This record gives sequence, C-alpha cells and structure tokens, in this order.
Amino acid sequence: MTSRPFHRDVPALPRWLGVVALLYLLGAPASALAEDRFYKYDNAEGIPVIDDRVPPELAHKGYTVLNRAGRVVEVVPRTLTAAERKANPGAVQAMLRAEEAERQRRYDEALLARYSSVADIEDLQRRKVNEVQVRINLQKGSIAALKQQLESEHAKAADLELAEAPVPADLQKKIEELRASIAEEEARIARLEQDRSTVQARYQFDIERFRAIRPGSR
Repeated sequence: MTSRPFHRDVPALPRWLGVVALLYLLGAPASALAEDRFYKYDNAEGIPVIDDRVPPELAHKGYTVLNRAGRVVEVVPRTLTAAERKANPGAVQAMLRAEEAERQRRYDEALLARYSSVADIEDLQRRKVNEVQVRINLQKGSIAALKQQLESEHAKAADLELAEAPVPADLQKKIEELRASIAEEEARIARLEQDRSTVQARYQFDIERFRAIRPGSR
C-alpha cells in the first residue's frame, strides 16, 4: 500500500508555521520528494511509532515525515489551540521544537529499552520480513493454482468455439470468477509487498538511530 500524507486532515495553520517544517529539512535533496514516505507519530497510547501512514484520528497531534533513509523531510505541527494561535510566533515555534525533541527522547528511550544491540534489531528485522515473505509466497502459490484452473476453463471454452458450439453460461461465469479471484490475490500480494517494504524500513530506522545514540554498537 502506498503511503500518503494526511495533510488534508489537519486544519489549516497560520502561514508562519511553515518555518517550523523548514527548520527540520536538514538539507533533504530534491529527489526525496519522489521517495517513499514514512511517518513518526504518537499512537493512541502516546508511544512514538513509525508507519507508512498516519491514522486520520491522530493526525491532529502532529507527525514527522521521513524518507526511506530516515532523513526528516517535514514536520507537521499539531493543531494549535486558540490561545496558541494568538501567541507570539517565536514562542510557539520554540514550544513546538521542544515537543518534537521530547517525542524523539521518548522514542530513543523506548528503543534502548527494547534492544541491547544492533544485532538484536537486525535479527528481528529478518524474522519479521521473512514472516511477510512467507505470506507472499503462499499468495503466489494460490495465484498459480487459480491460473492453472483458468487455463483449463479457457481450453474448454476454446474447444467449444472451435466446434462452433455455444459456451455455456456457467462456464463463462466460472472464467470471470477465476479472473476476479486472480485480480484479488494479486492485489493482496501488492499490499503484502508494501507491508514487507514498510517492515524493512521501520527496523532500518531503528538500526540507524540505535547506532547514532550508541556509537560503536554491533
């Protein structure tokens, strides 16, 4: 599934708040606009997570947009209160930066609590990616079986047409149902492949961050 930002779900903010996002661009290259996007946000329990989408009901709390390399592309601020909208812009910017720093601190704290080394994260990454790959392989096997059935039904219909005999409605219906089933299975594979990509990237973010806060860790 392709990730997409939820900017449209966030109420319009004062124009000057765009400065906040610019402070976090950190020299992201122009090509980043074409890359996959990932989002760091606080889930319903207030725990910082990274995913390929932000739940619409949580978008108002703000989130950070990352590219596949883990570089911050944009920071979307939380929705401001009425009082904050009237406050000094500089003070509000400082407050939002402090909130983002606190979110990163909590993320780092959780990361160090979960893992003791980079190897721990890499092992879990491989396991989780392999779990998704197994599901993909099962779906591919299902598609192969369906295509074999479809080929058989097509052959029956072709034989009837060569004999200038009508193709029964139930045979036509079966062919259409098989085509629809194949399309559904292919769509499932596409979603699973996106899931695999997201899982791979999510743990890679953790690996790079762990290395940053624990230099020399393996």
